[in-house]
Amino acid sequence: MKVYAPNVHLFAFQLNKNSNDPSVNKNFLWETGNQIVHTTLHQNLHLIQRIDVNKEPDSPRVDLLNDAEVIDDNYAVSFAGKVPLDQTQDVLIKGFAHPLRIYDSYSLWLNLRRPEQEDDNPTADVDITFLSRLNPNNCLTFKEHPLFLGQTLLITAWLTGAKDKKFVKQIAEECLTAVFPDSQKQPPFNRQGELFGSPIFEYGLFSQISNYQHVLIWLFADEQADVKFNQCYQELLDLFFFRTKIIKAYKDSREIYKKLDAAYLQIEAELDKVPKLGEQKSLGTTNLTNFKNQLKALPQLVLTYTRLLRNLEDYHNTIAINAYNYAERLQRIHGIIIAEDISFLETFSHKNCPFFQQQINADLGYFRHGSELLARAIDSIRGIVEIEQAESDRSLENTVQILGIGFGGGAIASGIIVQHIDKINQPLTAISPKNPPHPFYASLLLSVLATFFFIGIGWLITRRQYHPRDNK
Repeated sequence: MKVYAPNVHLFAFQLNKNSNDPSVNKNFLWETGNQIVHTTLHQNLHLIQRIDVNKEPDSPRVDLLNDAEVIDDNYAVSFAGKVPLDQTQDVLIKGFAHPLRIYDSYSLWLNLRRPEQEDDNPTADVDITFLSRLNPNNCLTFKEHPLFLGQTLLITAWLTGAKDKKFVKQIAEECLTAVFPDSQKQPPFNRQGELFGSPIFEYGLFSQISNYQHVLIWLFADEQADVKFNQCYQELLDLFFFRTKIIKAYKDSREIYKKLDAAYLQIEAELDKVPKLGEQKSLGTTNLTNFKNQLKALPQLVLTYTRLLRNLEDYHNTIAINAYNYAERLQRIHGIIIAEDISFLETFSHKNCPFFQQQINADLGYFRHGSELLARAIDSIRGIVEIEQAESDRSLENTVQILGIGFGGGAIASGIIVQHIDKINQPLTAISPKNPPHPFYASLLLSVLATFFFIGIGWLITRRQYHPRDNK
């Protein structure tokens, strides 16, 4: 089947924040745009040399093209070239690259199209397979990059006659196959509707968020769709930007969900250790050491877990902010095109955004329970350790008291005994049946016996102190 003046609009977005990793390529967006044009038309746009990324740093929306490059208020880099239509004919392709900064991100609107006119004459219809010439080697699909947010690929084409309106779904499928010949790289069909009076088809499912790719195929049935598209192209670009930010935040939140789930399982494993050790009457040195190691490890787990929760909350806030901005741009489009049905664009704001927020809210509600469990685990372990430490300290205190009483009493007794023994004037001899005990031995023996006697008294005192009898 044939279409007239097919267009490929690529809207791609990248964060403009500085990265601490010197290996991260900050010019990824512009270099990829250069590669696309070079792959399709064998030209180099030298975008990096033609833009100023530091232009108007405080403005929320800036056309980044250098002022010297601007012609007739056109802030896009225009280009043209030829691609083979068949083995015998080349056809003209025109396009432009529009670099912008929108809030905290860079945006590149890249267009490749078969013009509607050439030499003041309408161009001929082309077979739908011609679209494959605009995406050789799948160059329109950006690769993964730490700063890359995402993209929307919008394909527009004019229907060639009234009869085509009966086969719009088939035409859209053929357009998709032409742009993505490899069926493994084709995003699945999502929904169809109308926008500005012409049929539009959306591809890409949020249930496959890890491999999500957003493709729109818009088939112009008359001039009003093309005219209205040009009237609100800035607002549509903003819509695609806010949409991309929302999807990126939701996609990243699913990765945080996986990490939180793993951390939650670790928390439960730590909690399972507490009752097994706590049920024992005496911890012992090994178990007490294990508990102390837990007290050292759990705060780090708390810190990691809390950070993950905070990241999840940040993604929820990011979705809320950009959903508000998306809805605000929808209102602008309503103001530009009065009484126009744009329900196709409103579905994302009314249906998808609330779902994303509800899902993250549910995750937060579930995983916040993990923080409570961690706090309880730490309190329980700390309490057990403090009790055991108190018991150990009390045992040491008892020992010190007993020995203090014993040795103190023994020393006093020894001093008294020595005072009542005759003056030691005999040589020290070995103890034997023939020799009476030397006074020194008597003094030593009586001191030792006195020491043990007072140790016993000290033991009885400390036992009575910590185990009083009930006289009732």
